[in-house]
Amino acid sequence: MNALTAEQMRTADLRAIEDVGIPQIVLMETAGRAVADLARDFLSDVEGDPIRVAVVAGPGNNGADALVAARHLMQLGYEPDIYMAAKGSDLNDLCRAQLEIMQGLGASVSFLREQSPEFFRSGLRAASLIIDGLLGTGTAGALRDPYRGWVNEINIANRNVVAVDIPTGIDPTSGAVFGPAVTATVTVTMAAPKVGMLLYPAASYVGELWVANIGIPPAILAEVGGRYHVMTKQQFFYWLPRRSRQADKRSAGDIVVVGGSARFVGAPLLVSLGALQAGAGYVTIACPASAAAQIGSHVLEQVVVPWPATDDADAIVQALLETTRHAGAVVVGPGLGREELTQQVVRRFIAQTSRPLVVDADALFALAGHCDVVAGKKAVLTPHDGEFSRLLGDKADVLVANRIKAADDFASELDITLLLKGPRSITATKEATFVNVTGNELLATAGSGDVLSGIIAALMAAGCSPRQSAALGAFWHGITAEYLATQHKHSIVASDIARHLQDAAHWLDEREEQDDGYLTRVV
Repeated sequence: MNALTAEQMRTADLRAIEDVGIPQIVLMETAGRAVADLARDFLSDVEGDPIRVAVVAGPGNNGADALVAARHLMQLGYEPDIYMAAKGSDLNDLCRAQLEIMQGLGASVSFLREQSPEFFRSGLRAASLIIDGLLGTGTAGALRDPYRGWVNEINIANRNVVAVDIPTGIDPTSGAVFGPAVTATVTVTMAAPKVGMLLYPAASYVGELWVANIGIPPAILAEVGGRYHVMTKQQFFYWLPRRSRQADKRSAGDIVVVGGSARFVGAPLLVSLGALQAGAGYVTIACPASAAAQIGSHVLEQVVVPWPATDDADAIVQALLETTRHAGAVVVGPGLGREELTQQVVRRFIAQTSRPLVVDADALFALAGHCDVVAGKKAVLTPHDGEFSRLLGDKADVLVANRIKAADDFASELDITLLLKGPRSITATKEATFVNVTGNELLATAGSGDVLSGIIAALMAAGCSPRQSAALGAFWHGITAEYLATQHKHSIVASDIARHLQDAAHWLDEREEQDDGYLTRVV
């Protein structure tokens, strides 16, 4: 599924109107009806006569969409109370036309600038539902008064809120929130998700996210918004590798994990478990000789190959190159530690190997200030925000300002795949970026990232590209946490994720999607 920036959405609208000839009023009518349909779902169990809906409308197209929704709800028997942020010449033509229709129908219309805060507050609290149509994707930056005050009143009213396109106050492209923003119960966004609403902190204001098919042709959305994507169930199963009937253990996925140390034994074991459960047929753990006995005492299916017991970095690198020469993917870093010799080995090995790589944990520490050694390689780097800040060095302030831009720029500059982990993980490459919307708080457990690295390596060894492997892996990792939540898990350990990967894939396959071709639930 394509995701769009605010600018790309404006372009898609114009293309549909000017190139295809779809009247803007038709797009608006469909958008408003979609908002009304979602609102009706929240109102279906409400008792009372009349059932009141507070419709808060701004002066632009977002407000016009909200007014169309109000008209449809009025026709369904609900009683909309319309609160306008502006009047007269301050409204654009489309919004003014929709307001005149509602006035002609006898709807209750109030102009907020002419009313006291108490009037607005009491109206919101008298409603069973609030529709937020104050501001859409054409705004940016912190809200000013009186919008700040109106947004605060919506939030403290303690009612379900349906946001039109985006919740007022979030940045639709970066995901930043600069001040007060509407906390929606559900957001109905038009044509495609906006990139910013998929990212935190904005994602915490969106609630359920539904996409309304308002009539913009899919080809236009794909052409205009070719960079940003959300993995769907259909795409997951389309990309997920299938073993050949003629597969043997190595052709199914031969993986080497370069990791472990006397102090950190568990990390390479979790990587190898994730890889095996995700479909790898043969996993080798290449570790320092000092850790081989400890790691070997915990394995059944894996093979343990110790490094040469020497302080000669080049000798160790040559041994690793030999151990990995047939590998379909190599995971470097989990549990290695940060000794100077280890860092030298990591950098020299990455520079010299031609095998597909997953670079994680302590290998990321070794790359800080030396990212050139991985440039242009078939590699997935998997940092969390702290590790990514170290990789960025003096450019780390970009990460705070705009997480997705920082990921895009870094991946493009090095021509690698970056999986920036965290809530709503980002898979970025030079050509395209995926935002992952699966997962939950169960993933906040030690070793979860190690399992993810193993999953990615298994997918890569099975023939997926680095970008596919990272996007698929993040999705599968997250959907497994969602599956475990349905099993009434309050908390989990990392090995639970690995052991339930196949169960989660089956659960996902059997789960009915909320998609009727008109309204699609994204998250």
